[in-house]
Amino acid sequence: MAAGARGRTAPRRRAGAAALTVSAALVLAGCNLFGGGATDGEGDGGASSGGHITIQSENFAHIDPHTVSFGMWLLQQGVLEGLVLQTLDGTDVRPGVAQEWEVSEDGMTYTFHLNPEASWSNGEPVTADDFTWTYERLLDPDRGAGGPGVQQTTYQARMGIENATAFNSGEVEDFDEVGVKAIDESTLEFTLEAPNPGFLMGLTHPSLLPLYPEAVESEDDWQQPENWVGNGPYNLTDWVANSSMRLERNEEYWDAENVALDSIDVQLIEQGSINTTVPYENGEVDIQDLSEPAQIATFINDPELADQLYVLENSSTHYLTLLRSRNTVLEDPQIRSALSLGLGREEIAGISETNQPASTLVSPLVPGWDESIAAHDQMWGEEAVAEGQRLLAEAGYPDGEGLPTINLLAAADFPELDAMVDTWQTNLGITVNKDVVEAGVYVERRAELHEEDYVGFWYGSFGGLSTWSHQVQQLWNPTFTREFALNADGYAQYLEVNQNSDLSLTDRNDQLEEILATESAPEAQAYAERVADASETAVVAEQNAILAEAATLREESEVSIPVFWGSAVMVAQPRVQGLELHTQSERYYFKDIWVDDGAA
Repeated sequence: MAAGARGRTAPRRRAGAAALTVSAALVLAGCNLFGGGATDGEGDGGASSGGHITIQSENFAHIDPHTVSFGMWLLQQGVLEGLVLQTLDGTDVRPGVAQEWEVSEDGMTYTFHLNPEASWSNGEPVTADDFTWTYERLLDPDRGAGGPGVQQTTYQARMGIENATAFNSGEVEDFDEVGVKAIDESTLEFTLEAPNPGFLMGLTHPSLLPLYPEAVESEDDWQQPENWVGNGPYNLTDWVANSSMRLERNEEYWDAENVALDSIDVQLIEQGSINTTVPYENGEVDIQDLSEPAQIATFINDPELADQLYVLENSSTHYLTLLRSRNTVLEDPQIRSALSLGLGREEIAGISETNQPASTLVSPLVPGWDESIAAHDQMWGEEAVAEGQRLLAEAGYPDGEGLPTINLLAAADFPELDAMVDTWQTNLGITVNKDVVEAGVYVERRAELHEEDYVGFWYGSFGGLSTWSHQVQQLWNPTFTREFALNADGYAQYLEVNQNSDLSLTDRNDQLEEILATESAPEAQAYAERVADASETAVVAEQNAILAEAATLREESEVSIPVFWGSAVMVAQPRVQGLELHTQSERYYFKDIWVDDGAA
């Protein structure tokens, strides 16, 4: 079996014996590609070509990769193709539309040479101008700033492309000043503002997939099957809104001879709906995500079904982030530490057999990860709880007496919320209110400055690339962390400046940065400054070491508190071959999948 997603090495501390049993069960056979051909997804593929699979996906209203939705991840799986793809194990990149590339000695310039055989599904060649047109659309100020929320623009600021964020904000008005240039039809050049070792892996994000300009500019709806023009291994041929989608092999794809499946049916499942595994167990679905703890336990405990599990451990971090309030009680770092240490991480993670208690926001999948970046030597257990109790009493709230009710804001009633309420009440004696609201209200409340009677945290989860640059510069990034670390007066000023339409964009941004730099918690500002230091070197090892130091400062600020690491869990029928999970939301590429109907 090729090394990869299944049976990953676990962090040193685990959620008890159940988790150890799970890991043993998930080191499974059957990972060779194309019936003994290549094991890197780039073999001849012809020996086992053909066939069809049915998968499930979260429903989506659109497939525009420039606006956040579940649809962008489906596109990334094989309907559109970017310059590079992740390798099967997600640790590096392999050629996509770009057949080769060079990086300048200072790490600031990337030059990509497009595959001359790369074409759109209508037979037209994919050109460097297609990419520049696409990125100008992505960065259009009218689309708004990039962010992780639904309907936000998908540009990843961590990419560090010269003047990209300035163009997106309107500070730079001429796209020619952005560091993306078509040197000729088959050569694309990027200029960065600072060295970014994570740049190549960042190119695998769906925001950087190319679009066919003529189709998008047409008066017809370019996202509909009859108007679709793509460059990936599969074409969109049918789409029944809120129900299903069909993909068929794109014969114009540059690597079509190594694409095994003829077609893929996608069942669209509404987010939050009860998703039964009965169709899978009846053989009607070939690949399905599992998210319900009871479902996962059923598969783990069934010897036959356990052999069909694919688990990417620790692929997401579930966390709490401080809400802004005029009540300043949680501005005290000692109280935040007490709450963090009193959180029953083992009990919370134990709700699902594949979760693990989290000591850091950074996933242990990141190469070189070490628990030394954690905020405390012990993040759970009796010693941690005792220290939390001591800190809370020292701050003037023995056994939680006098501490205001702590609110847990969430967009859905997740089972782990009840475990958080229970463990905080049991370990620290505090009163906790579970505040579950509709998604739109949740987003609004996260951004509010609350009155004195409302303090607490909002609950969320992030997952992404297993690189230091992504996990330290993109997730819980310096702007995000400092915003939520602002004191009440500072955040009131921040909101006032941000809403002042009389200010020029430059003046507004300068004033916002000044507030962040002077009114945020000192640890949050120190983290931001250390992240900035990382741009001073193009040496990957040196930059990663600096980012690890920055991560330590971010953990110590405890503006965002890690709760548990979640796992991506999928099941696949024995006939499905070549499936390897990697650390991005689409998890695998369709072009790497083939079927063997004789497989047991």
